[in-house]
Amino acid sequence: MTQAKSIAEILNEAGLETELVAVSTKGDQFQHLPIDRVGKNGVFVGELESALTSGHVDVAVHSLKDMPSLLPEGYLLAPPPTSPDVRDVIVGKAPLKNEEDLAKMTIATGSNRRRSQLLHFYPGVSIEPIRGNIQTRIEKMKASHADGTILAYAGLQRADLTHLISGILDPTRFIPSPSQGLLGIEISEERHDLLQIFKEVSDPYANFRMKVERKYQRALDASCHSPIGIYIEKKNKTDILLHGCFAKDGKSPLRYATVSSTFHTAEDDVLKLVQEVKGHD
Repeated sequence: MTQAKSIAEILNEAGLETELVAVSTKGDQFQHLPIDRVGKNGVFVGELESALTSGHVDVAVHSLKDMPSLLPEGYLLAPPPTSPDVRDVIVGKAPLKNEEDLAKMTIATGSNRRRSQLLHFYPGVSIEPIRGNIQTRIEKMKASHADGTILAYAGLQRADLTHLISGILDPTRFIPSPSQGLLGIEISEERHDLLQIFKEVSDPYANFRMKVERKYQRALDASCHSPIGIYIEKKNKTDILLHGCFAKDGKSPLRYATVSSTFHTAEDDVLKLVQEVKGHD
């Protein structure tokens, strides 16, 4: 609800009255199952979109990284209001002094991407499955024999829990999910009034990230659970590097690639990255 409250505040400041409507999704309801057994796509999205398409709500607020690459016909994503830190972090029982120490640790994660990345760099690492919201995952990790869990910096920031971070992971190795940290603000294409409000408070870099990273996700035809990552590394005011990783599923080898680009050409160059991470299979 923290994410929804921040969007409600934007609408309130624009003079609109708001009501927060809590919607339980399939992904929330079946936390005892691995996420890819709950459904192939949109397990945190379907019920929210149903509330939107039925007219029960006017705005659906998602974690953008959980959203499928294609939206229902007649709906769009408004530009995000903020561009948070994209990196993954370790929350553990002791400080992470060196990333190489992960090789000797037991890490709790339910993410296919994070699992694949850990095994890519540290084949002997021990991994335990874990599900739940941020607080739940931290509590489960502390109560288990796992040494730590991997979470998104942005999620900890929203929950005011950054003091629990044991170490920040290199985003060129532990490449974040497409749109990690961004809010997915879904509205009807007919709600020009709402779109204008969100445009006026949007963050240009967040909108750039959304366009480039979701294009990458669409081009790979990846589900929300595929081991897929993209990280835009800023070199200067014009030049960037596009880092990516991808595997067909949680069992296939992870393939990494980097493509030089610019802010102006990134939407075209990201398709080069797609070809690199797909390889010649």
